[in-house]
Amino acid sequence: MAAPVEQLRVVEFYSGVGGMHYALILSEIPSTVVAAVDINEVANKVYKHNFPDINLLQRNIQSVSLKDFIKWDADVFLMSPPCQPFTRVGLKGDKTDPRTSSFLYLLQTLPQLTKKPGYILVENVKGFESSDTRNELVDVLKKCHFSYKEFLLSPTDLGVPNQRLRYFLLAKHQPLMFKETTLTNEEKTLLNHQILSENVCCHSNLDKNNLQEVESTPGRTDTSDISDRSKSEADIQNTSESMSISNLESQRDIGSKTEDKISPKERNIKEYLEALSQESFEDYVVPDKTLLRFGRVMDIVREEDERTCCFTKAYGHYVEGTGSFLQRNNALTKQWAFEDRLDSNVTLLRLQQLGLRYFTPRGVANFHCFPKEFSFPSELSRKQQYRVLGNSLNAHVVSVLLRCPSQRMATSIFFK
Repeated sequence: MAAPVEQLRVVEFYSGVGGMHYALILSEIPSTVVAAVDINEVANKVYKHNFPDINLLQRNIQSVSLKDFIKWDADVFLMSPPCQPFTRVGLKGDKTDPRTSSFLYLLQTLPQLTKKPGYILVENVKGFESSDTRNELVDVLKKCHFSYKEFLLSPTDLGVPNQRLRYFLLAKHQPLMFKETTLTNEEKTLLNHQILSENVCCHSNLDKNNLQEVESTPGRTDTSDISDRSKSEADIQNTSESMSISNLESQRDIGSKTEDKISPKERNIKEYLEALSQESFEDYVVPDKTLLRFGRVMDIVREEDERTCCFTKAYGHYVEGTGSFLQRNNALTKQWAFEDRLDSNVTLLRLQQLGLRYFTPRGVANFHCFPKEFSFPSELSRKQQYRVLGNSLNAHVVSVLLRCPSQRMATSIFFK
């Protein structure tokens, strides 16, 4: 009889609606989530609705004690700490922002653990990589003898037609080593191309904590010379950060077209759409007043396109920089609607003919690569659904990172 497969014990910090959990499922790594922790009541309702048997704790992470860590006996920490302290909209408060306190608490706790997790995965927004909080994170990992790799990755890198550029750190505790044997050649090439830095803990001399850092790899996107955007509707609506990230990713995608193909062919938007009845479709039609006021700045896409903008928590409430809008009438173009400085009434009539609608929450979840079984509690409003999805992550991207298996000496503990 075959030996039982070892189950990794996983704790999800900032568990949200369960994006990390779905990534674990997609990765097919034998694992058990022993605890999920989040303070957001709405997100916890969604998590509990989809994972009713998981030990979900609605708590401030700073209330997690050493006894809790000992009880969980975790092999894996997954975490997606609050991103606002690292964005322009959040005023880039970094370590001084109160919302960073819980993450700093985790960093202070890690060295105190007798048994440290073998694996840590951190997700955050583009911008985290240049923060003081990131510097403290890697300092703690070095002191605790972790090797780690940092990446900037988007679902578009992996063939998913949605721009969502994010920072990722994957850390492994000595004597675990990176060994990407279960990734496809395309996935290996992609990760190597998009790596920001790599620190490899020396296995022969713990006392010296010898670490090697590799920086400025070909895939790294340098944004230091990108000037601030002029004041626009996004500034008024408090969404300028997401807009600038979308622009950054578009520039990166355009640049990559001149290089060797490193990712699977992107699938088109049609594959991710939720089928709507005519009655349901009417609920998602863009109102006339929104068309007239913001039609020129709307990101309009068609079913056959291979890109959508990042969907933020403000989607459905604000327009610019919050996500894309689907055009149903493929015979017409946005340019046609605005040509020749037409009278506003004529412009509105033309915009109406485009057949523009919002993507549904279920459609946004599809772009996040959540399974068809994922659903929302009936009491959640559409606005609440958009908000929690905007704070979530792409499960497929994380699953690829989790499938970078490790070796302890010569034996993989992920796969037997």
